Amino acid sequence: MSWDTQLNSILTATESNMAKIKERLYNRGELSKDLCFDLPRVKTTLFEEESPQLAAPYLSHTTNFNHLTSSDELANLSSQLLSQDKMIASLHQALGRLERDRDQQQQRIQSLEDELRHLRGAQVGLTESVLERKVDGLRQEFFNELRRIQEKLRDSSARETYHGQHSTASIMQEITENKRLLWKECESLRRDIDFLQQRFRRQEDDMLRQLSEGQEVKRMQERNTKMLEGIVSNHQANTMDLNRTRSDTQDLQRCLLQIRGEIGELKDNLRILERKINDPSSVQRVRSEKSKPSIRKKKSIKMPSSSSTDDTASQLSLADISSEETSYSLDLPVSAHGSSGSNEHNSRDKKTRSILIEDDFSDDLDELSDTPPELNFSDL
Repeated sequence: MSWDTQLNSILTATESNMAKIKERLYNRGELSKDLCFDLPRVKTTLFEEESPQLAAPYLSHTTNFNHLTSSDELANLSSQLLSQDKMIASLHQALGRLERDRDQQQQRIQSLEDELRHLRGAQVGLTESVLERKVDGLRQEFFNELRRIQEKLRDSSARETYHGQHSTASIMQEITENKRLLWKECESLRRDIDFLQQRFRRQEDDMLRQLSEGQEVKRMQERNTKMLEGIVSNHQANTMDLNRTRSDTQDLQRCLLQIRGEIGELKDNLRILERKINDPSSVQRVRSEKSKPSIRKKKSIKMPSSSSTDDTASQLSLADISSEETSYSLDLPVSAHGSSGSNEHNSRDKKTRSILIEDDFSDDLDELSDTPPELNFSDL
């Protein structure tokens, strides 16, 4: 195998390794787009400066950040920080891989240099210069790519710190604004609570006043009930008295009816006596029956004027009794409400008077048997 073919195979292997490294870096940049970190697409070179594309998602995040609440902003910030940490970790891993690839390439370059040293004695200066130029070009390209990656990492870290500071400042501002709003709401709630307490005190005073009024009304009702009970008891007593007076009046009416019946019987007896006195045969029969005159008859014979006056008095007393009975019967409804004791006393007096009058009348009849029948009882 010739040296030219070996050199060409080594060069093709190094070129294929560099292409693989570029493809890996390009794939890393494509994956980091999902984490809000834009890596440039490498076509001819590994990285390109794309600052406006990198700043655009952060601007969009900041504009959206102002419209969210404090809790949502903190959640978004924490998610962004986590994504950026993941992205930085992936970049560090990529740098580690690149450094390992660099070490491998350096080892390969050193092996190539060793082979070149071995080949220097056999090859001409043209081949050495060509190999050196290719190796120098590869070194320069590799170091340039490493330098660009390091610059990109520094820029990304600086931007992350700037956006982190900006986000923390906006978060503090939002927190202070929320504190101010919460303080205002607390003051308004305190005023509302004071108003409600005053209203509650007024309602409590009204309730106590209503309770006192209710107690006063209850006391008045108790007094009224006591008065009503007294009135009812008085009414019951009055009704009992009225029933008693009614029973007394009924008894008096029965007594009066009996007295009237007795008076009627007396009148009938007087009429019978009048007829007997007017009949001379009956007078003679009475005289024959009385054989022994009494002392009272003698006195009546000696004093005819007194007997006549007694007869007229007895007649007047009977007339007075009849007139008194009639007047009493007429005045009975008026005096029905009087005392029962006085009515009973009057009835007893009248009964005793009627009995005495009957006795006197019987004596007078005995005296009239000796007098001539010149008297008439038409006044009766």
